Amino acid sequence: MNFTIRPAVYEDIEWLRELRNANRSDFFDKREVSREAQEAWWRGAMWGDERWVIAKSEQRVGYFSVVSPKADLPVFPTDGRPVRYFNSMVIDEPHRGQGAILAATQAFDTVSFCYVGYVSEGNGRSLRACSKLGFENRGRYKHPVYGYVHIVWKE
Repeated sequence: MNFTIRPAVYEDIEWLRELRNANRSDFFDKREVSREAQEAWWRGAMWGDERWVIAKSEQRVGYFSVVSPKADLPVFPTDGRPVRYFNSMVIDEPHRGQGAILAATQAFDTVSFCYVGYVSEGNGRSLRACSKLGFENRGRYKHPVYGYVHIVWKE
C-alpha cells in the first residue's frame, strides 16, 4: 500500500481528536479529549515539535508526533546528539497491518537526532509498531506518572 506522511495542519485537529478518542485505551491518559482541550493542545505546541498525519492517497489514516524531549527521559545518547521524543502514534483500525506505520520512518533524522519513546507496559501492539520503525526496546522503567513503561530507543 502507498502510505505517505505530511505535516498536520489545523484542519486536522477535529479528525485527530475523534481518532484519539476512539483509541484512547491505547494512550497513557485515557480520558476523552474535548474540543476545547484539543484546541489548547494544538496551540500549546513547542517550537520544533513535529506533528505528522499518515495518509493513504488523500485519506487520513494515522498520526504521530516527534516532539521536544520530556524532562523525565532516563536515556541519553552516548555520542552527544540531541534526543527527540516519539509520541502518540495511532493508526485507524481498518488500516492497521497494511504498512501505514512504515511511512512514519520518513520522519526520523538519525544523523542529527536520537529518538526515545514510552510504551505502556502490556501494550505489545505498540512495541511491535516501534520495532517496525527501528526502535529497540531498552526495557522497563518506573515512570513517576505513568507507572511501568517500556523505553524504546532509535539511533
